[in-house]
Amino acid sequence: MSLFRSPLKSRLVRLLAGGQFAAYTAGNCLSLLGTWMQRIACSLLVWDMTHSPLWLGILAAADLLPTVLIGPIGGLAVDRWDALKINRLCQFGLAAIAALMTALIYLDLLNLGLLISIIAIQGCVIALGQPARMTIVQELVPRDDVPMAVAINSMNVNLARLVGPALAGLMIVMVDVSLVFLFNTVVTCLFVVVLQRIAPQQRTSKTRASKSVTAEIMEGFGYVISNPGMRLMLALLLAGGVLIRAIAEMLPAFAANLSSVPATGLAVLTSSMAFGSVIAGLTMNAYVSTVRLPFQITVAWAMSACAAGCFILADTILTLAIFAMLMGYLTSVSMIATQTYVQLGAPPSIRGRALSVHGLVFRASPSLGAVVLGLSSDVLGLRVPIICSAAAMLIVTLALLPKVSRMEFRPDES
Repeated sequence: MSLFRSPLKSRLVRLLAGGQFAAYTAGNCLSLLGTWMQRIACSLLVWDMTHSPLWLGILAAADLLPTVLIGPIGGLAVDRWDALKINRLCQFGLAAIAALMTALIYLDLLNLGLLISIIAIQGCVIALGQPARMTIVQELVPRDDVPMAVAINSMNVNLARLVGPALAGLMIVMVDVSLVFLFNTVVTCLFVVVLQRIAPQQRTSKTRASKSVTAEIMEGFGYVISNPGMRLMLALLLAGGVLIRAIAEMLPAFAANLSSVPATGLAVLTSSMAFGSVIAGLTMNAYVSTVRLPFQITVAWAMSACAAGCFILADTILTLAIFAMLMGYLTSVSMIATQTYVQLGAPPSIRGRALSVHGLVFRASPSLGAVVLGLSSDVLGLRVPIICSAAAMLIVTLALLPKVSRMEFRPDES
């Protein structure tokens, strides 16, 4: 029986009813809620300062591109040292950054250059902690529960995306933008407290420092590149990030074009995309098969490209929201399944580094696409570049379908 075909409801209730993973999930949910509220606030601040899609792309790049440099170091760190301690340290750093931004906004000292610089530092901290944040899942649940735990983590992220923009928009319109950053400071501090109180059920074996840092990092890249299935799934994740997920970074521009109140329109579109992602996390375990993961990941990316093409052709905020929800659903199915593939497929001794490569692709690819979309949208408008992106992703997936339809994923046998 596939790992995904265990009784869905009982497993979900058991994981969330109590214990270490439930406590971690609750604290992580609050922290992610604050992170998404702050991200929306930063997007609106940049849009108010510049009214330029290019600067929205630069903001996304400042947040996500540090993953290219810092992510592999985070992967090596989690293979060598305790993942829980790395989580605690990084969350404390994020709380300090949120507090700094709160003070700068309250004192009216935040300008465009300073905002981009602080977001770049924040991106470095997130990139360092991302492998630990993913690896800790396998230390808090039994192996058979890993797919469901990965789905719950994804639901956490997307529940925050669903609720966070609405709360942020409400606070910005009715109170003050500085309170968004203050809220993020408080909830991130609460997550630090939660992390101090949990203890993993099982510890992942750690490697001794037998080589140079560079050699051990390259060993992680070498493993991913030498594994045909993992190489292909991460290549699809890269293409999907550049060509499809980057569209989400342009949502403030869509909201400004079709809504009289940009903050409200942005909240509607972001929340719709997040709602689709939450539904994906709740339902995909009922039909996704571990053995058929490569084929199902590819099909989901192909369908997300079709949804993106429909999204760009929509001309009302309602139809945009519907297709944003479909995009959120389909991209989340692909991303949850891809992370599960890496979590289960990589040996414990190199899992952190394999997940850091996954995190690098996952976080950096949308920012690369956002910069390209921002540059081309300033010249050609929003529609043409996004239609080209969707068409390119559809071509890639259709070309791979014959190959992935013959692939099977059996991590326990390997």
